[in-house]
Amino acid sequence: MKGKAFLRNFVLRHKKWISSLAYTLLVASVAGLGYLTLKILEAPRTEESSPPADPAALIEFEGFDARAEKADGGWALRVSLRLRAATAHPLSCQVFFVAKGGRTNGPVLAIWPTPSPGGAPFSPAGHFRGGPVSGGAPIQVTQGWQRVTGLIPISDHPRSFHTVTVYVFGPRGEVLLSRPFDLRLTVK
Repeated sequence: MKGKAFLRNFVLRHKKWISSLAYTLLVASVAGLGYLTLKILEAPRTEESSPPADPAALIEFEGFDARAEKADGGWALRVSLRLRAATAHPLSCQVFFVAKGGRTNGPVLAIWPTPSPGGAPFSPAGHFRGGPVSGGAPIQVTQGWQRVTGLIPISDHPRSFHTVTVYVFGPRGEVLLSRPFDLRLTVK
């Protein structure tokens, strides 16, 4: 019993000092947890870094440009793009530019190079439908940038078109690149 009485007397005599010590420990604990939380939130995360390039992407592109021009009494879209291979070996490819648009009585479609009737691998709406690919512009894509330019003859006004999709097909007809670009044409 002597120990309990001593402890009770000690607490009563030093009540203010013990309360101050407990409060200080509580504030220090909260501050320490806040600091650790901040450090965890500021720590760089590996999953937030930019993702690695798609290993399946064999063709890289840049510098897309499209302009409307007067041609042979009508209109044409001059489309150009730079391509390069993401592999060490050159790739034999075929390129198509497919201009798509719309009007009240159905879709508008124009393709470069102009395919033979029934020879293009595209639906009447301009979507790739699969199967063998022939008649595209043949190119050998290397690791150096090379410009591909096509002149798409169009029967409608250039403002009828809203996108140009670039298709690059490999030697077995596999799609190596299919990329739509919005058209913002200034027609003079």
